[in-house]
Amino acid sequence: MRTKIRGICCVAVILCFILGPCIGFYRYCSMAARASCISAQGQIAKNLESTLNLLKVISEEPWMLPEDIPYQEKAERLDHYNEIWGYQMIRTVDTYGGVYRADHEEAVSNLNSREYIQNLWVTNEPQITDVFLAGADGKTLNYTVAVAVAGDAGNNGAVFAAIYDSEVRRALSAQPMHTILLGKKQQCMSGNDESLLGVNLESRLEGKKIFGEKLESVLLRVKNDDSGTIWFLDGFVPTCYAFRNVGLDSGWTILTSASYVDAAGELMPVIIISVTGILLSFAYFYIGKRTDSKMSGNTI
Repeated sequence: MRTKIRGICCVAVILCFILGPCIGFYRYCSMAARASCISAQGQIAKNLESTLNLLKVISEEPWMLPEDIPYQEKAERLDHYNEIWGYQMIRTVDTYGGVYRADHEEAVSNLNSREYIQNLWVTNEPQITDVFLAGADGKTLNYTVAVAVAGDAGNNGAVFAAIYDSEVRRALSAQPMHTILLGKKQQCMSGNDESLLGVNLESRLEGKKIFGEKLESVLLRVKNDDSGTIWFLDGFVPTCYAFRNVGLDSGWTILTSASYVDAAGELMPVIIISVTGILLSFAYFYIGKRTDSKMSGNTI
């Protein structure tokens, strides 16, 4: 009877030593993923909002109207904004989609075929693009923010600014947990792992055991909710995704991952204590059982 009671007590103690770290891992992963997600979202949203606000101010300048000054002169003035505010490319666009630079009297390129310009002509609402390849080498990743001049792109043209992916990646890589930026189609647009670029969230979660919901539900939550978490098994490792929408009608989402493997390094003292406790519990049960056996033998 004594052995049975001792065994029950040992099992209870072992369960405590197992459940304690598991709960600690769960809380750590959730908090770490959310903290990195919030930090990255704040930095990227601030950068995006400041760009949008600057373009709105520029778009209301009288000299941005088509009939005021030549587009080449508009481009010269915008170059001063580039220098003052640290942008590499703020450009003016005429009503035909032509883009101007200070060193060219004529348009140097035309954006009329771009989807975001077409949307701007129709809606006159600010446009924020997903990442795309640009630059003379066709290898530079950037994002574009475009605003209608005086609220009427069709009659007055537009002004746009480029946000380079290096700025976005800097904010993402500064986070302690692995953090990426998703686009409007939930595809990876930026992050430290270039192999993930273009891979969408559905592909990353497909075939994995998601806790508490189906894949379709997860994708809808990420699309519609401001923030949340997703728990799933990556192989045999419990992993937490935290997501947070950037806002400003960008369609962008920050996604951060934290797994039990990530937490192991931070919670190593807890793991050592738990393993030691489990071993001591087994030792106590074994020694107690042998002692009871000897006592029973002596009694006989």
